Amino acid sequence: MNSPPTQLLPPISMFTTGLASPPTTAFDPKKAMPILPKPYEDHLFPYPAELRRRSDPAQDSQKRVMTSEEVLAEKRRRNAGASARFRDRRKQRERELQERCQGLEKRTQELEDALRFVCPDHPLLINANLNSPSETSSSSSSPSTPSASVDILGRINQLEQFITRFRVEKQTDAKKLEELENENKFLKSVLTTLTSKNDSQEQQQQSAPNSPSSDV
Repeated sequence: MNSPPTQLLPPISMFTTGLASPPTTAFDPKKAMPILPKPYEDHLFPYPAELRRRSDPAQDSQKRVMTSEEVLAEKRRRNAGASARFRDRRKQRERELQERCQGLEKRTQELEDALRFVCPDHPLLINANLNSPSETSSSSSSPSTPSASVDILGRINQLEQFITRFRVEKQTDAKKLEELENENKFLKSVLTTLTSKNDSQEQQQQSAPNSPSSDV
């Protein structure tokens, strides 16, 4: 007799009975999958101290008050330092202007003396003598007032113009002096040439009458 064929797949009753029948064993919570902790629980993941301080409104208001006071104190300190530096710079500028005025007045006096020695009747000397009383009174006044500062600046500009004009005239006089020296050298050379020619002619004239007597 032929044997029945071997069954390769499990019977269908195996699947149907499993679905219909309730579970025989009770649910064991220990064998269940563990529940992961929440990522923002305080006891597991505490906030940093900076974030807590930022989230605290009382601490934020206190910090803002302290910061504003510090800013005001820093502004007052900077303003005081800036005003002190400004006063120092102003005093230094006034001191430099005063020293410059004194130096220019001294230089002007030297130039006036030199010009008076060269040309006593120069028009610049006449103008300087006419303007000297008002200029000396303005220069002797203290530079604390604005009008005195304006007078000092005007005096400085006037002295600079005077020095520039004197330099131009000095250059012109130097050029004229150089031209006169060149002309003098030329005239000296011409005079030397003429003198040598006259000497040679005199020697020839003196030697001419003596030549016949020597022949005799």
